[in-house]
Amino acid sequence: MVNKLIGFIGACLLAGGILAQTETDIQLAQYYYLNGEFTKALVYYEKLYENNPGKVYFSRYLDCLVNTGDKKGAEKVFKKQISSNPNDVLLKIQFYFFYQGLEEADKAKKVKNEIMKLDFYEVKEIQDILDNLLAIDEFDWAKDVVDKAKKNLKFYPFELWYAQIYTAEGNKIKALELYLQALAKKNSLKEEIQLAIGSSFDFSMETEEITQVKNCFLQASQKDPSNTVYTEMLIWFFLQSKNFSAAFQQCVALEKRSQGDGKNLIDFATTCIENNEFELALKAVNEVINSNMSLKMEAQQWKLTTYFKQLTSNRKFSEQEISKVLADYESFLSNKDILRYGSDRIILEYAEILGFYANQAPKARKFLEERMLDKGLTDMQQAKIKLKLADVCVILDSIWDASLLYMQINDAFKFEPIGNEAKFKNAQVFYFDGEFEYAQSQLDVLKQATSRFISNDAIQLSLLILENYGLDSNYEAMSNYAKSELLLLQRRYEEAFQWMDSITMKYPQSVLNDDVLYLKGKAFLQQGDFSNATRYFERLVSTYPTELLADDALFQLANIQEVHDKNLEAAKESYLKIMDQYPGSIYTEETRLRIRKLRGDVLPD
Repeated sequence: MVNKLIGFIGACLLAGGILAQTETDIQLAQYYYLNGEFTKALVYYEKLYENNPGKVYFSRYLDCLVNTGDKKGAEKVFKKQISSNPNDVLLKIQFYFFYQGLEEADKAKKVKNEIMKLDFYEVKEIQDILDNLLAIDEFDWAKDVVDKAKKNLKFYPFELWYAQIYTAEGNKIKALELYLQALAKKNSLKEEIQLAIGSSFDFSMETEEITQVKNCFLQASQKDPSNTVYTEMLIWFFLQSKNFSAAFQQCVALEKRSQGDGKNLIDFATTCIENNEFELALKAVNEVINSNMSLKMEAQQWKLTTYFKQLTSNRKFSEQEISKVLADYESFLSNKDILRYGSDRIILEYAEILGFYANQAPKARKFLEERMLDKGLTDMQQAKIKLKLADVCVILDSIWDASLLYMQINDAFKFEPIGNEAKFKNAQVFYFDGEFEYAQSQLDVLKQATSRFISNDAIQLSLLILENYGLDSNYEAMSNYAKSELLLLQRRYEEAFQWMDSITMKYPQSVLNDDVLYLKGKAFLQQGDFSNATRYFERLVSTYPTELLADDALFQLANIQEVHDKNLEAAKESYLKIMDQYPGSIYTEETRLRIRKLRGDVLPD
């Protein structure tokens, strides 16, 4: 018994010693390999590969043999690995490439012939083979593989593989033709093919190549007019090319041809709204309404939302135009069954127009208070209405009523984005009232918010307080600035400018001077005076390029250039300047997306 125990302990100690030795070998092998000391690494990888001939050790061992000039040794290891893994086609392709590198054409050809004797039935295996062949520019061989595979996969859209090969060769138009042929077999490939085409062509410039692309789409549509997927692709092409008028015509034709419900036109309208093409958005939804399509009610909502976006973006509606828009909202809201159509969005838009643009805040407050009593509201719908009601209370200078509503929302939705938004707006209320230290304590909590938008806003206001009040203890200047912000929120522009001017007059050396420039730019932006807004944002960027608000001003400037001036090159230059000069900006992610959009890149949904 004792002898058995001693033997067991000895075996354990021996195993432990071997394990420790193996770990040391691995560490030394990696160390020498990563430092380019292949001769030293080879000693360890040879031993590791003998004990465990897996892919990792094989790859490293082979690399060491090649880098130390032992081509024969490398060939021997290749053959051993293939012998152990006879069905590994990718390993054999690697072996072929190895012989190609040694300029041993006969041996390479022999390996290739062995591979081509195999039959291919698995889609994933074929795709992996193609990826490996295209990586070493073996385009003709890749075509041979597809030629052979399509005999076994008769119902697979093999045109996708040919298109992939032609794209790798640089023949993008041929690839496009094949993608369109694949669509004829399987319409569900539309989005996948759009991504592939979008990554191959630059739609931002009207080049000869893009004209060829358009002709390919048109020819496919004319060749098979009954297949609506080609019209859908044509619409997609025109949208990528920013030719919204042509896309609209195709949408109308598609709806009529397919006797559609209006979805294509509504989707087109939402895309137009995102791109500030409001007139075309209205034409699209009016087509659905006037043709009495089944999505007529949804189109009516999007018509109102188009007005809302147009008003809040351009900010230059006349009183008569605003009255007409409000009348349209009221007509829609008179429908007692509107909640079934998810009309809480319409309720919120109508209240915002009343309170913030039509100078009818008391009416907005009454309307929202009545809507709070509506039956059938979900908790979230009620919270959204309450949040808008609180915003209107701020407009009416009932800031403590607003604070109470914000706190109620935050208490009910502590872990939801709307709860964070309410908490931030409540911190703003204390900021407006000059309670900077309490506002700061609330903002410190919000900096950890999961909602990026709320977190960024909290950081901005927190830094404003810290930089201009916490360090200087200049309470009067900071109070004047907070009062100016509240007045701007209330659309009391003349008073706001008086308070802002009082800061620069009383405190000419104040650290708030750049903030005042930014706030004036925002004031003009809020009124739709983009020329004066641009002037102030440019002045801030040039005078205070290293201050906290410089990137904010530059982003606002870029947005004006893109959306309102339609000067896309200037906008792109401004966005690139943010990326280059302000890499830590909170606008980095949004700026990167804007640049990609201006370049015509296909963006993920």
